[in-house]
Amino acid sequence: MTFLQPLALFGLLLAFAPIVIHLLNLLRHRTQTWAATRFLFQARKSSSRISKLKRWITLLLRMLALAALAFMVARPMTGGDSLFSLSSGSPEMLVLILDRSASMETTTEKDPQTKREKALDAFQDFAKPWTESRLVVIETALEDPFFIDQATSVKDAALERFFGPTDTSADLPSTLLKTLDWLEKTGVGTAEILLVSDMQTSNWKLDQNSESMERINQILTVKKDLWKLNLLHLDESPPYNLSLSLDQVNRLPGRIEPVVDLRKNGQGNELVRLAINTNGSPGSIEVELPSTSTLWRPTFDLANEPEEGWISILGPDDFCQPDNVCFLTYGLTTTPQVAVRAFNPRANLILRSAAQSDLGKLAAAMPLTILEEKELLSHKVLIHQGELTAGDEEILQNFALNGGTIVLFPPASGTPSTSGFLSWGSLEKRDTDEYFKVSGWRRDSGLLANSSDGNRLPVDRLDIKIRRIPEQGDPLAYYSDGKPFLTSMTLGKGVVYAFSTLPVKNWSELDNGYVLVPAIQRLIEETASSNSFAQSWACGGKETKEATLFETMGEKIDKIPSLHAGIYKIDGRLTAVNRPQEENEIRFHKTEEIVAKLPGVSPRLMTEENSSESTDRSEIWSFFLLLCLVLLLGEAFLGQPAATTLNKAISSNA
Repeated sequence: MTFLQPLALFGLLLAFAPIVIHLLNLLRHRTQTWAATRFLFQARKSSSRISKLKRWITLLLRMLALAALAFMVARPMTGGDSLFSLSSGSPEMLVLILDRSASMETTTEKDPQTKREKALDAFQDFAKPWTESRLVVIETALEDPFFIDQATSVKDAALERFFGPTDTSADLPSTLLKTLDWLEKTGVGTAEILLVSDMQTSNWKLDQNSESMERINQILTVKKDLWKLNLLHLDESPPYNLSLSLDQVNRLPGRIEPVVDLRKNGQGNELVRLAINTNGSPGSIEVELPSTSTLWRPTFDLANEPEEGWISILGPDDFCQPDNVCFLTYGLTTTPQVAVRAFNPRANLILRSAAQSDLGKLAAAMPLTILEEKELLSHKVLIHQGELTAGDEEILQNFALNGGTIVLFPPASGTPSTSGFLSWGSLEKRDTDEYFKVSGWRRDSGLLANSSDGNRLPVDRLDIKIRRIPEQGDPLAYYSDGKPFLTSMTLGKGVVYAFSTLPVKNWSELDNGYVLVPAIQRLIEETASSNSFAQSWACGGKETKEATLFETMGEKIDKIPSLHAGIYKIDGRLTAVNRPQEENEIRFHKTEEIVAKLPGVSPRLMTEENSSESTDRSEIWSFFLLLCLVLLLGEAFLGQPAATTLNKAISSNA
């Protein structure tokens, strides 16, 4: 026998309270001489033995009643269905952890049901043997416990907000850990937990969630005999699927140029027709897909469209509908003000020229003295070359956190330098006839992407003699030895780019402008788009969950931005809400990979066909409650006063 609240067993000490009270009462008695006492001795002798026996039995019943009360509060457990449990042995609670990510809406040729619908059916079958258990559902989109009166409620159309499809992603380790913490806080004794998911790798992120998985393993190991984790892996893959996602959106004068990532799970060349809806006006376009992954760069003419609007791109029907559509918005944009602060005079002139406006005006030059925060208020882009002081670092950090874009070029000194943004490596030089060469970069999007007419930047033709490698950020381009030529790093609402060489003759050929000018101008365009009155959010993200005042655009049905992708007007701003990028992941974990992270638990692996098994632990507190009541009734019966002689006489005369 084990106890859920073992500290309550200290209450057994209260069982001795009746004896203590009895002894204290004996101390209160004093012998008094009374002449008539001799007449009572005869009657007392005849009843003393029975009275003593009743008193001791009464004391014993009181002690046992208090002991039973202490056992009841301690919540004892026994193995299997017990006679003393006075119940069917059902666990106290059945919990469904439901993966509601967009990938759970996948179907197959043989079964039109989505994985999410199969999960709900599996929970109904799972709950059938345990009719006395409380039912609760915790799903990945809202992550709040939701009690239901019966298992069939998960199919109730009125509760679709809690159990219906979503365009969100999932963090299953976080949801599972929150579930276990909630079970602990509510003091649940026995629980059967059913976790149903397609095990998409982006929804587990086992490497990033190693601490959460360790914590989950610790909790379930301690509760091994009380809480059971059951895993149901829905691993059916669709026979065909085409997904659309936005890589980036460039707003240009009179037009908009998005980069759309088209992925399919089939081989061979294919021609697909995409439905285009521009501000409510339908249209279509055919796109050729030569491989499993294609970056499509369409151009949408906005000459006859309103200054602020939206576009949706919809693919043909397949076996996973949520990933067939992507949304984008556009709005009024203004060319951001660009400032240059470079300590190398030649680099200062070249960088100001590369960032000049459409009218040929050079970018503003920032003073090389102490940088003041008020000098950056009117700028959105800062190009900086040279050392940064501690004061500069703090100012630039705030600038980036508030949405500014920073482009860094390395200091000319050869000693390693560390700033609040990047750590620069030592100065590296090549001999006269040898150069550092860039061998790899992303050509479909980003600062070094091909132009809209397909021409590529001659990045691999740059002769670089001196370099200093930025040691932080994500590489966007590589040298032939694998070191980064260009990096990017998100900082708050802004972004920090870092080049590894200077645009001056004795460092590199960046000064010729064939690579530098298109990169800087493209960065300015992206900054203009990001500062547009229109905006783009990920469905289920923090921003969508905090949105309270919103209106659905372009559709007759009402949707919620935290659950459904679409076009919304949120707080007066036109907003494109798309499913998160991680939902485009096509890799899935095997169940064994999840189980390996829980060595102390050994979760039970379920299939859609197998049924639930009875729990091998049951609480028997109800037995001790009834025992306490019986003992108190016995004590009350023995405590009744005996009938007097006068009463007996009256009864006999009557």
